Parts: sequence; C-alpha cells; structure tokens
Amino acid sequence: MNKPLQIILAEDHGIVRYGMRLAIEAGHVAHVIAEAANSDELIAAVRQYPCDAIVTDLSMPGTRTRDGIALVDRLQRICPGVPIIVVTALRNAAILNKLLAKGVKAVVEKAGGVNELHCALVAAGQGRSYVSPGVEKLLARMNLVGERVGREATLTTAEMEVIRLFAADGLTAAQIAERLNRSVKTVSAHKVRAQHKLGVGTNQELLEYWRAHNSLCS
Repeated sequence: MNKPLQIILAEDHGIVRYGMRLAIEAGHVAHVIAEAANSDELIAAVRQYPCDAIVTDLSMPGTRTRDGIALVDRLQRICPGVPIIVVTALRNAAILNKLLAKGVKAVVEKAGGVNELHCALVAAGQGRSYVSPGVEKLLARMNLVGERVGREATLTTAEMEVIRLFAADGLTAAQIAERLNRSVKTVSAHKVRAQHKLGVGTNQELLEYWRAHNSLCS
C-alpha cells in the first residue's frame, strides 16, 4: 500500500474545513498534516511543513498575503512542483481557466460530490490533472473546450486597451470610443471579442477577471 499523501489544508470556514478533512482522510489516500484558516496561515504552513499536495480555498482573508490567483502564484514560488488542488465556489469560467493555465493540478467545486475531492487527490498522487464535472460544464458553456482549456487567452493590443479602460477606469463604450478616437461599434466589437476569448459572459465577470489578473502585477 502506498504511503498516504501528506496534505496541507486551507479553508477559512471551520465547519467546512472539518468536513473537507473528513473527506480527504476517508479515502485513505491522503492525510492532513496541517490546517490553515487564512492565506497568511497557509503561507506559514507550507514554509514549515514539507507536503505532497496543498488543498486550498481560493477566497480567504489574510492581512499579509493576497488570496485568489495571487495566492496560487506565491505558493508555486515557495514550493514549486507541489500539486495545488483548489476547492472553490467560484463560477467565473475565465478565472477558473486561468488557474488551470497557471498549473493548478485540480479544480474542485464546492457544490460537487465528496468523491470529487477524492478523485482530485488520487489524480494529484499520480501526477494527473482533475477538473470537477460541474467546472467542465461551465468551461464548455463559455466555449472553453479542447485546447482552450488551461491556456491563457491572447488579446490584441486594441482588445486589451478597451478592457483596461472599461474594467480599470470604469468608462462606458461611448467614453472609450471618444478617448481612443474610434467608433462605438468598433469599441464594442473589441470588447465582445475579448470576452469571448477569455470565456467571460457578463460585465461583472469581466471586472472579477480583471481584478484577479492584475492582482499579480500590483
């Protein structure tokens, strides 16, 4: 019998974390060696305890460490090669796909079955990736399928400029058109194409993606 994976578990809700620990250890493929209730504690734990994998929520409080994609990025710098399993309630396809593009080993949705976390752990132990069926359906609904899954979208300079003015500066299509000396129709076309490439369906999802994307650069 193979030795159980040594897991660091991070989740800010105590009851949820307790349930996740039970689910992790019930399958006898993994054992939780440390727990964290926020991003600061998680960073401290991975520095202190060598582990085989990290199971973490994506959105957690923290006074010194950002959550979300920035947290994943930092974990990968601290412990390169250690599989990261993200367990999240997030339903933004663009952000979830970005996690996969950054090398997250598994994305498990909190609304899924307990067996999904077990499948993710087994996959991580075997060096494979895993995506919950619900997440796969969400990505497919946003046309993130095949080679587009786990691949960063490439926006043109014009598309990126329009998205930046919309998301960062809060400008309307008419205001962006005036700023760039282009027609409203052209600006709208750039925005629609960018959203399609990213897998974003609404303005709110686009704002969420922009904040997540730029948290790595700030």
